Amino acid sequence: MTHSFFSSIHTAMLLLQRYVMGITTTVIAVLIFVQVLIRYFLDIPLYGVEEIAAYMAVWLYFVGAGYGVYRGNHISASVMDLILSTQRSKDLFRAVVGVITFTLICWMLLICIDYFQWSVRRAPKSPELRLPLYYVHIAMVVGLGLMAFYSFIEIVMRIISLRKREDYVCLAAIDDNKIKPSNSGN
Repeated sequence: MTHSFFSSIHTAMLLLQRYVMGITTTVIAVLIFVQVLIRYFLDIPLYGVEEIAAYMAVWLYFVGAGYGVYRGNHISASVMDLILSTQRSKDLFRAVVGVITFTLICWMLLICIDYFQWSVRRAPKSPELRLPLYYVHIAMVVGLGLMAFYSFIEIVMRIISLRKREDYVCLAAIDDNKIKPSNSGN
């Protein structure tokens, strides 16, 4: 029962992230297209388009960063793969890097939570449209929260694979293998 419950929450979180990334990407593209069309062909500027596009981009970047950590697509410097000789030492190094990354993400998350709280208390407004900026600032908290969540899962899974002396497989690869139909009939 609990596995099904957590699996449902996990699936819903991924679906929500994909929707946010898809919607914000579409809105940004449409806003830029409309702005170019109106500005260059009708020679009139559209008030606030750049502001909305920038705020949509913040949501896209931070939710996309969380999704990138889930997929294991975040930036890494793999020069240690050239220096370390055994797979076990490489896996151990990646686990240590995961702990350091998780720590930094949590530290940044705490800073962003303070910033968001300040934003709610002070209620700063955007320059053109006078929108409350905490709608934008919460994106940092959401994105870093997702990054911390998926980084924690990665650390746990890396430690388990190290202890079992198995190859590490990221959560996204496990999910992809659950979804993909088997080719045993071919």
